[in-house]
Amino acid sequence: MRHLLYQLIIAVAFSGAAFANGARTSLPDSHMGTARTIHGQVKDGLGAGLPGVSIVVKGTQRGTVTDEKGEFNIETQPDDAVLVFSFVGYKTLEENIGNRSEISVEMVSENRALDEVVVVGYGTQKRRDVTGAVGSVKGSDLKTVIAADASSLLQGRLAGVTVQNGGSAPGQAPAVVIRGTGTFGNDQPLYVIDGMIAASMAYINPNDIESMEVLKDASAAAIYGSRASNGVVLVTTKSGKAGDVKISLNIKGGMQSPSKKLKFLNARQYADWNNMAHDNDGQPHAPGNDSKFDPNIDTDWQNLELGSAPMTDYNLSLSGGSNSAKYFISGQYFNQKGIATDSWFKRYNLRANSVFTKGRFKFTESLTLSRGVNNPNTYVGRETGPLPTMAVRNPANLGGYAGLDPAFAGVARVVNWYGLAHLDDNRYTTDQILGNIGLEYEIIDGLKYKLNVGLDYSVYRQYDFTPAFFMSNSQEAFQQQATLNDSYTQSLTTLVENTLTYNKTLGDHNFEVLVGYTSQNGNATSLGATAANFPSNDLRVINAAINRTVNTTGDLQQFVLQSALARINYNYKSKYLLTATVRRDGSSKFLYPSNTFATFPSFSLGWRVSEESFFPKNALVSDLKVRGSYGTLGSQNINNYLTSPTFNLTSDYYFAGGAQPGIAVTQYVNPALKWESTKTSDIGVDLSVLGKSILISADYFDKTSSDVLASIPIPAYGGGGSTLTKNAATINNKGFEMAVTYIKPNKSDKDFKYSITGTFSTVKNNVVSLGDGVSPIIAGGFTQQSLQSTRTDVGHPIGSFYGYQVLGIYQTKQEATEDGRTDAGAGDFKFSKDPTYLGSPFPKFNYGLNFNASYKNFDFGVFFQGVYGNKIWNAKGRFQYILDYGSNKSPEVLKAWTPQNTNTDIPRATQLDPANNKRSSSFYVEDGSYTRLKNLTIGYTLPASVLRKIQVSNARFYVSGQNLLTFTKYKGYDPEVGRNSNGGSNPNNIGSLLNNGVDQTAYPNARIVSVGIDLNF
Repeated sequence: MRHLLYQLIIAVAFSGAAFANGARTSLPDSHMGTARTIHGQVKDGLGAGLPGVSIVVKGTQRGTVTDEKGEFNIETQPDDAVLVFSFVGYKTLEENIGNRSEISVEMVSENRALDEVVVVGYGTQKRRDVTGAVGSVKGSDLKTVIAADASSLLQGRLAGVTVQNGGSAPGQAPAVVIRGTGTFGNDQPLYVIDGMIAASMAYINPNDIESMEVLKDASAAAIYGSRASNGVVLVTTKSGKAGDVKISLNIKGGMQSPSKKLKFLNARQYADWNNMAHDNDGQPHAPGNDSKFDPNIDTDWQNLELGSAPMTDYNLSLSGGSNSAKYFISGQYFNQKGIATDSWFKRYNLRANSVFTKGRFKFTESLTLSRGVNNPNTYVGRETGPLPTMAVRNPANLGGYAGLDPAFAGVARVVNWYGLAHLDDNRYTTDQILGNIGLEYEIIDGLKYKLNVGLDYSVYRQYDFTPAFFMSNSQEAFQQQATLNDSYTQSLTTLVENTLTYNKTLGDHNFEVLVGYTSQNGNATSLGATAANFPSNDLRVINAAINRTVNTTGDLQQFVLQSALARINYNYKSKYLLTATVRRDGSSKFLYPSNTFATFPSFSLGWRVSEESFFPKNALVSDLKVRGSYGTLGSQNINNYLTSPTFNLTSDYYFAGGAQPGIAVTQYVNPALKWESTKTSDIGVDLSVLGKSILISADYFDKTSSDVLASIPIPAYGGGGSTLTKNAATINNKGFEMAVTYIKPNKSDKDFKYSITGTFSTVKNNVVSLGDGVSPIIAGGFTQQSLQSTRTDVGHPIGSFYGYQVLGIYQTKQEATEDGRTDAGAGDFKFSKDPTYLGSPFPKFNYGLNFNASYKNFDFGVFFQGVYGNKIWNAKGRFQYILDYGSNKSPEVLKAWTPQNTNTDIPRATQLDPANNKRSSSFYVEDGSYTRLKNLTIGYTLPASVLRKIQVSNARFYVSGQNLLTFTKYKGYDPEVGRNSNGGSNPNNIGSLLNNGVDQTAYPNARIVSVGIDLNF
């Protein structure tokens, strides 16, 4: 069908061309001599006839196309005529006829991957000419997956790119890390969407994406200078194509379910455990677990909290135009309910792209309007483990939810978190406008000027109303007055870019020179208020509150970034390649005159060895390119005004026996703060093997970030304590990455096609130095008892797990005494004398495997993704559900040490915990490796005969599954913990990198089964 379509198109084109020249294609030009007919056949590389090949007599308008067998007839003159053969996917061939009347030619398949155009900063390049490390994902590879945030779809598809989804909280932003973390602050990449700088991809419809390119090394990313140290993600959205109006409808609907559920004790088992803990502590039993135990109450909070939930994704687009005017308009409605109760996310999206050309003038426009509404459940992780001896509801209570008195339950605090999640009314709305216009004019041949003007405008509202309620007298189980926190943040960022691009070819020498000047300005204004004491829980606006002056906030943030940039691309016969880039940035975030501006240069070289005469001409290796790069990137990912001191104008001090008004410094500053900088070197190779059916790309990189901002403590006797930020630390990331693609050769069975792509990458993260005066960074808090789990210090990865090594369990009090432990006894943990490093949250390697196949009208895709060698701090499963006492317990506590059960790794039951068994230790550390069946899709496309009857140009139906299987040893809900953000109060919050791998309240991942339909009219 495809060959016949090409044949028809080419035939029409030749007919039109001939008509335009006043001649029929079957007759010779008027100036030529006697014509003769040449008969021939065109074959592919396997000897089969190739239909649809265009054949032109060189220098004329005369031409034809081959039939189904690859045969053709064409008229030409007797003397030395040359036939030109061309066909999509094959190299153009010229054949001298001579005096022959019968000819047979064979066309050689062309490596289209090398001629594929990829987007780079401020332009495009052919893949064959790229010298930097650039990864690419096509939008067509993502069309069957349902996702709220498109950046999550990069997971496992590109070597060197790590994506941590951190659960399936609706609307939750993932963490994207490119070639390791080189900072203690924001390590997220820069996003450029159709030329406009953006903070994230949260408001981009994944169905609108044409391609995503990831700039990984300094050569590729240095054109973005001070914002590129964490890598750059370039997003190109779909645009219209010349032709009739095309209407596309895509509908996806799916059902989510928890990929895993944990096991908990029933009410009777829990009461027995609680009684045993009281016995071990020498305390009397709590009435609710003993004399007043109610056998009629046995609440399964997990089943109440986690369940199935639907999600839908509707997309409609219109596109079309002419050669001078093209357009693309799309709309989306996305609705996801969370598998955790009372959580959901909705997005409304409208996008319009257009391109207009007239002579040397070109106008482009891209506009996105988006509204996202998020209703997060901020109590995930607490709701699954309340006491099973507590009922769910009590109509007599204000709010209608049940509670227990702590003394009655035998614990320090009892909260019905499930009820609190339903009582709390929290909603976060983001209205976004992202757009830009481009004006381009070709001044002379090859010299183009472009003006790009863009804006990013958003209004973010955070609304949180907690009504008055009563469950019990326990802490957090009641609130006498309703409270409302309502705040708005309005932000506007504008971008103006002026660039000149000059392309010139001098013989075999090809040049492209880019110079430009850009200016980015941003400001954000916030205003918020907290009100309390409402006449009724039904009145939920600030005006209804009796007390409206509880707390008010207001803020103004501004920044300016001005930059000059230049780049030169040179190649000789596409054999010897050079790219050199320099960018100079000036930022308002660095006020010290000598540090305001910084320069970021880079260069890269490439050598296509396969173009050399000495390179073997065989089918083993058909293309080989070696490349290397070195450069410097920067980072200004710090808060505004960090170089400006902050004063409290109403700070009292005590003098002469009384309080006196005064002013205090609340933020000390270091005016000499400067840019963090990252030096990156990269050595890579790209090759095609076995007749270009295998494509391999491999890189080794070494990235060192210096002048990393860190905090040093200020002694309290200095007047204020606190900390001071300085450029101090050095962090190194080095690793290897490889991507391999195999494409089935187009042999006799042309109905069956398939391809396999595998990715593999390693990153070794190491803190080289913290700088003078900087102490190890302690973080990773996982309890309300101020226990910490991570330590960042020289010689170890960022956020390494740190604590005592568990060496076993004491079997007698005497053992503990001989070990110097007066606080411990039989059944308590035996710890190492000193704390030590217990593992890293960073995997030793990441991998992905993608298989796509089609047979006639059926298609099939399967995608696996995984990590190996990382550790997880299982605070939820090991601390909360085993060692702590304020929630239900895992069945593992039934193996707790007793004089009759000594062969165990679970310590004795206790609530007082005199031996501090709950301290940070290896008891919480588990293997986080996993392999996941990330996506499985089966589709069917209706045949052309059916499409003609229903007047549809294309119709495809498919069934898809996401997160269907996970192979792991991790005992928690899911090994993809992320950064402990919990999908919390801000849905765009990805959590702190210093909490990476700490599973305290991670939202469980969901298994999704969906069906979809793609229709084109």
